[in-house]
Amino acid sequence: MVVESPGERWEIRVAGSRISFRHDGSGTVTMNNPPDGPLSKLPRGKGWIPVQTSWIAGPALCWNGVCAQGDIPLD
Repeated sequence: MVVESPGERWEIRVAGSRISFRHDGSGTVTMNNPPDGPLSKLPRGKGWIPVQTSWIAGPALCWNGVCAQGDIPLD
């Protein structure tokens, strides 16, 4: 995970691609998976789309099935 601005903009690198995230401060998180993004159930090349945020056991923080574990600087 690379954090551009804690709690506002970050990205996760998967299989050589970057999946970017933004948080607007109102609770809405959006994700951008580029056209050449990793193959998965995630939409690719659709621009910024809203995602659901959830915590799972591990612990891990997930956004529509993309999960990060470890130190996650949220603010």
